[in-house]
Amino acid sequence: MKQPLKQSLVFLALISCLAFLGGCKWFSVSYESAAQLDQAGKSSQAIEAYLSYLKDHPGSSLAPLIYYRVAKNYEIQSDYNNSLDWYQKILSEFPQTDEEIHALLDLAGLYQDKLKNSSKALDYSQRAFTRYMDNMQLKGAIQSLIDAQYLTATAFYSQKSYKDVTGALDSIYKTYPVLFISPESRAKIDSLADRSRRAEEVSKASVDTIVLRDEKPFNKSFEADFPQEAEGTDKIIASPDGTFIAARKKGPKGVFYLYVAQVPAKGDQVLFKLVRQTFGADKPAWSPNSEDLVYWRTAGGLRKLEKTNIKTMVTQTLFYTKSQNIGIHPAYHPAGNKVAYVYEGRVCLINTGDSQYKQLLKTKQKLDYTAELAWSTDGTMIRCAQADKLDPQKKIYDELLVLDISAAGNP
Repeated sequence: MKQPLKQSLVFLALISCLAFLGGCKWFSVSYESAAQLDQAGKSSQAIEAYLSYLKDHPGSSLAPLIYYRVAKNYEIQSDYNNSLDWYQKILSEFPQTDEEIHALLDLAGLYQDKLKNSSKALDYSQRAFTRYMDNMQLKGAIQSLIDAQYLTATAFYSQKSYKDVTGALDSIYKTYPVLFISPESRAKIDSLADRSRRAEEVSKASVDTIVLRDEKPFNKSFEADFPQEAEGTDKIIASPDGTFIAARKKGPKGVFYLYVAQVPAKGDQVLFKLVRQTFGADKPAWSPNSEDLVYWRTAGGLRKLEKTNIKTMVTQTLFYTKSQNIGIHPAYHPAGNKVAYVYEGRVCLINTGDSQYKQLLKTKQKLDYTAELAWSTDGTMIRCAQADKLDPQKKIYDELLVLDISAAGNP
């Protein structure tokens, strides 16, 4: 069993608000003074003020909450005997209240963490869980708040704000006892946390630290993870920002080159500019920032993987080989700092700033040089699709590669 979690003040405030909606009275000035001392961390003064308030208002509806704060402040002072006494008073005098659940949870935590009595810790933890499951109003309210925080995390994820994702998901576990989070919710939270971690780490990592975590058939459930295909034809490809178009066209002496043009205003003519160093190039792909084209071409008996900056017209050779098995569909990672391509039947990754260094992913499926590659929008997966040349129906093999960081890169 996991170690029982103690309640945070945030969770206490939530339950107190629910109780308030059910009929609590407004706080008096003296209670507010005690609460201010409590919030300021002045435990001894807070206990004295709380007890003074109870003496003056013996029938106050705030009594269960005051009992709980007195017990909590004794616990903060490591006065565990008094703390246990006040928690027990809540159980005996105020059963079926929200504070009873708090007391049960904190008793479990106190016995587990401080008094080292796992048997009692388990007993109080189970009693708290039973009370929670019996309180449908509380259960529904907490689940709604958990769902809202999860939706906030998914919104951060879609914006690629991965640190905010981590913060939003961590706050769920910090605010609510793990026993109060349904197994389905925990699975969703943990899955998104893992995906967010991998997205951030893979995007920043050098290819030598990236490993293949899993390989599975692609299915429709993954379609939302991949960007829609850019508009255009096989010969005309629009840049991600919509500013440029690239095309493969016949140039001088009938040789194919890549051409680039700015997208004209409506009604104006497209003016393509020849990229001279790209003779023989084919299947270009744009970088995410729309500044570079990556492509393969054959030159001087070598097959090359190159990228060219369309503004400076500077070309860098990323990889070259005499082998005919270099893929013709390179693909940029969404971060723009690495490229995936096929070589010798496997998916390779290369940093855009490297020369000749590559990371070969050990895939089960041997890929043809015509295999098309596509990165997921978060950069954690690569889709590999190819037609079976031996199949008269040209059956498509569609694989999904799930990436992670190696143990050495992610201790």
